[in-house]
Amino acid sequence: MHIVASFKRDDARIRGPIASKYGLRRTARIGHLLHTATKIVVGLAVQWREAIVSEDIRGIRCLYRKGNGQGRKYRGRMNGWSFSEAQRQLEYKARWVGLPVVRLSRRETRGSSMTCPRCGERLQSDKRLERMLWCGKCRIVMDRDMVAAVNLARRGRVRFARSPPPILLEAQGGAVEAVMGNPTPTVIPGVDAPKLTHSTES
Repeated sequence: MHIVASFKRDDARIRGPIASKYGLRRTARIGHLLHTATKIVVGLAVQWREAIVSEDIRGIRCLYRKGNGQGRKYRGRMNGWSFSEAQRQLEYKARWVGLPVVRLSRRETRGSSMTCPRCGERLQSDKRLERMLWCGKCRIVMDRDMVAAVNLARRGRVRFARSPPPILLEAQGGAVEAVMGNPTPTVIPGVDAPKLTHSTES
């Protein structure tokens, strides 16, 4: 009883262990969600025989800084996601099953969320529509995230068509190399494929 009575409300000796406990629990939950989501994405890509297209996400946390007009809870919730870990899991799981991965540069993804996927005109925004955008030429309203996904998919197809043939690895053989910590990189058409080819002397 004497030990319990010695602790005061909001005591640092209690606050530290509790924050550590719930921090680990949150990390475990996020890891499970990322694993499930990336597994579903790769499974659908295999079913539809599609490639995985990603973009350069460096600096993405700048969108959720203090002073951007966002609430504290919203910034904390968004910054709690491991964006790079999600991209890493997508790439190694895609390579596990033999899917090609196309990573677009910032130059290739510029304006992807503000360009109409139908006519190519710049979309208009309205505060009343929140994340919905509308095209004055096509007279349609589209979700901003869906617009970006469609444009990235199309630009990824263009990049993949221009890239040299990727090195095909067996699904089971490549699975061992896709384990986290293995130095073997993910094969990305147009980026890593030329580096992995070796000229043979005749």
